[in-house]
Amino acid sequence: MATVGEHIESLGCVVGADAVKLITREHDATIEVIIAGWPENFDTQRAFVLGIQAETSFDDDVRVYLADEIETRA
Repeated sequence: MATVGEHIESLGCVVGADAVKLITREHDATIEVIIAGWPENFDTQRAFVLGIQAETSFDDDVRVYLADEIETRA
């Protein structure tokens, strides 16, 4: 599991420091409740059997997200 700081670091590596400058850190109780309800551990074996591949780093997550956004908006 990556920390918020690691996510921000990956964003900076993938898209640059200007994107990181847009981030503000604020506590949001609603988001905290949502995230607290997410499972911490789960079995991904079925996904792998179906051929779904996981990204190996948060940098890859950012790249996949950006590619999906660009494709969606095209």
